[in-house]
Amino acid sequence: MKLFSYSSQRYFSALLRLLSLDWLAESVSNEIKADQVAWISELLAGYVSSADTGNEELVIASRASLGSFCNSDPSNLDLICKGLMENLKSRQGQDRVLVPTLEIVAFLLNVGLLQRSAEVDARSLCLMVQKSSYKSGNVRKIDACARVYGGVAALSGMEGGVATRRRNEGVAEAKKRLGALMFHPWPKVRNSVVDVVWTVVEGDEEMERKLKGVDWGKAESSYVKETVNGLGLA
Repeated sequence: MKLFSYSSQRYFSALLRLLSLDWLAESVSNEIKADQVAWISELLAGYVSSADTGNEELVIASRASLGSFCNSDPSNLDLICKGLMENLKSRQGQDRVLVPTLEIVAFLLNVGLLQRSAEVDARSLCLMVQKSSYKSGNVRKIDACARVYGGVAALSGMEGGVATRRRNEGVAEAKKRLGALMFHPWPKVRNSVVDVVWTVVEGDEEMERKLKGVDWGKAESSYVKETVNGLGLA
């Protein structure tokens, strides 16, 4: 791995495939294999920083490697999802890890990967995300949470993948959270949330019309409430 540039896709692919490559001492390999979720969680706690806040070259390479790894084998996807969910649960309050983790969860939803794993409980994911942003003053974190909600809200009607028994509950919860964020006191947040809501309703002309021609940073709360109800986000 020393031969690979730290910003190359090969470098990040090698990191993700450490367990399957003959580079580790047997004692170390055995210890990692004894608790793969703990190992991948620790790896991802650092990996997500490169995949989110690194320079453009790092972000492209690390995200491409992560997507390729997840797409190559269902077991790889499940392992990554378990690690990300574990970090959302255990890293509450650690924004240095939590925010990029949220961004990568949103990214994996956006590219259609995370929802293919039955290891992800949509409602539990929403509740962890909500806990992450509770009374937060971190706009970037709130924006990342909104994008996760948007990805979950878009799961409506999907077959297979994300735990079926909780999918509808997750979709309903995600829509409810987006609706609540449309009342956020900060105009910047409201505008960002409306952008996310647009991706959820895109293609439905009636729903799109409710979002057009409005300055959501200045909209009256009564109008916001009417729109949230009309969009089914209450």
